[in-house]
Amino acid sequence: MAKDFISRGDLRLIPLAELRLSPLNSRQEIAAEEVEAMAESLAVAGLLQNLIGHLTPAGVEIVGGGTRLRALQRLAAEGWSRHPDLIPIDPVPVKVTADLQEAVAWAGTENSARSALHPADEVRAYAAMRERGASLSRIARSFARSEAHVERRLKLADLPAEALAALRANEISLEMAKALTLAPSGERCLEVLASVRGRDVRPEQVRRELTPGTVPSTDRRAIFVGLEAYLAAGGTSQRDLFADRTLLEDEALLDRLFAEKGAAEAERIRAEEGWEWATWVPEEYVSWTVTQKLVRLYARPGKLSDGEEAELEALEEREADDTLDEAGRARLAELEARRAGGFTDAQRASAGIFVYCSSRDGLSVERAYQQPRAVPRGAAEAAPDLPQSLIEDLHRIRLGALQARLMDQSELMLDLLAFSLGGGLRPWARPLAISPTDQPIVPEKGEGTRYPPRLAARLASNTSLGPDGTPAEFEAFRALGKKHRNQILTEALARTFCTGSSGLSAALARQLGVEVRRIWTPTAQGFLGRCSAGYLDRLWSELVPAAEADQGFQKLKKGEKAKRLEALFADPATREALGLSREDCARIDAWVPAELGWPEGEGSDGR
Repeated sequence: MAKDFISRGDLRLIPLAELRLSPLNSRQEIAAEEVEAMAESLAVAGLLQNLIGHLTPAGVEIVGGGTRLRALQRLAAEGWSRHPDLIPIDPVPVKVTADLQEAVAWAGTENSARSALHPADEVRAYAAMRERGASLSRIARSFARSEAHVERRLKLADLPAEALAALRANEISLEMAKALTLAPSGERCLEVLASVRGRDVRPEQVRRELTPGTVPSTDRRAIFVGLEAYLAAGGTSQRDLFADRTLLEDEALLDRLFAEKGAAEAERIRAEEGWEWATWVPEEYVSWTVTQKLVRLYARPGKLSDGEEAELEALEEREADDTLDEAGRARLAELEARRAGGFTDAQRASAGIFVYCSSRDGLSVERAYQQPRAVPRGAAEAAPDLPQSLIEDLHRIRLGALQARLMDQSELMLDLLAFSLGGGLRPWARPLAISPTDQPIVPEKGEGTRYPPRLAARLASNTSLGPDGTPAEFEAFRALGKKHRNQILTEALARTFCTGSSGLSAALARQLGVEVRRIWTPTAQGFLGRCSAGYLDRLWSELVPAAEADQGFQKLKKGEKAKRLEALFADPATREALGLSREDCARIDAWVPAELGWPEGEGSDGR
């Protein structure tokens, strides 16, 4: 092959027989199953990505696309006869360079940052196989993907062609394309596409716009009623494959079924437990406004004999050792129930309960309340023994007495503080009137950000409906010890720390040796692709010495620049190909944008 017809970075059609694997290609050994899966994909969907080659005196050596090369060679050996309508892929499109240094860089980038197909191309490949009659499982095997992944991609394939074209042109994100699948019609999809194309619109906003009035199957009402019951009553739904949920489209029907089942459950519990009345509450909890005029009754504590206490302790030890049989467990439950006590028959006969459904616990019961004694009609209303204002004053005095005693209890107050801040309590159940404000630290695009497990766990936790803060829960919390308490306090208070204007954050960052790069790496999607092309050019010049710098970097498209820089930050092979020194690499590993610096004093940005 003549070398002079190849210009640097040219895309050429080269006969398959003249291509061979380059020693620079990192995938020298590939499983036969992987080659076969790729061959099947190429036979059905064609070659959607060109190969990458290095021109040598012996011919073109493939530095990127080794699996595709082997698959093409297999199809050629079969005589391109795998499918009746298979068009031979020969010659093969190859992007070629005669520059060894560039070939090394390409090899490193291709094999470290390889992301296979663009999502739009992947969707079209799957759709092509489906049109040829391939089953879901066959498509999944051909591309070495899960059936669930292929099913979701095929859902995208049903979008209008214009939406897929916008995805391929990066005018909308993959998440936006997923949201568009909820459009009730192609016309509606195109309407929304026109309004979001090229704009910074959140996909969740589009989901809400396309599914007004729907209720997700994860809603407490839907879980309580049950999807089957809702559908049996004539309800309609739509499946959201990408959120792994179903959207119920008739909220009015759902609310009716929710109320009917709730009332039936309340009556069932009332009859089983012997209460005078039971009220179904459609809200997620029983509010104070519902119970403020009622009299609260409390269960009577139980009492065991000394012999029963000893028996209960022995049964608990056997349960802890997992040596308790069925009869023993029944006896344990009986003794525990007797010691816990309960409501008397007289209380049940004159009081009632509230039944509700919470997101955390499902069907729940709040016991027990009694109506105030009514005054007979026509009788003079006697003045209360204590006016309400006096009762409230007495309650304040009672609280003051407790607070005065608590002032001497340092350890107990620290326990209560940790229990309030880190116990995940419901807001109204916290023993201290303290509401910590967690500061926002989750970026809109979080790729490249890796928070340590403890911080990530706090970010992922949902504390809006936690425990009720009962005495038993508090004692269980205290039993975990001071070390656990102090850790909870430290973590909870750390989440409330905010960047002020006094320079304290900068001083603490220096004192603690905070290094942002420990939790953050510049990536194409999370940072680099969001910067201007000029910024990327300056950054490349700053990090890559002029002697090693690729003069063609400025000619690249912005997306290619971002990918090249991403490889520079994350891939040792790319740095080696550029011949960077240890000092150069250390500078790259320490680089952060100026915006990640700390405000030093008054007048700095407080956030």
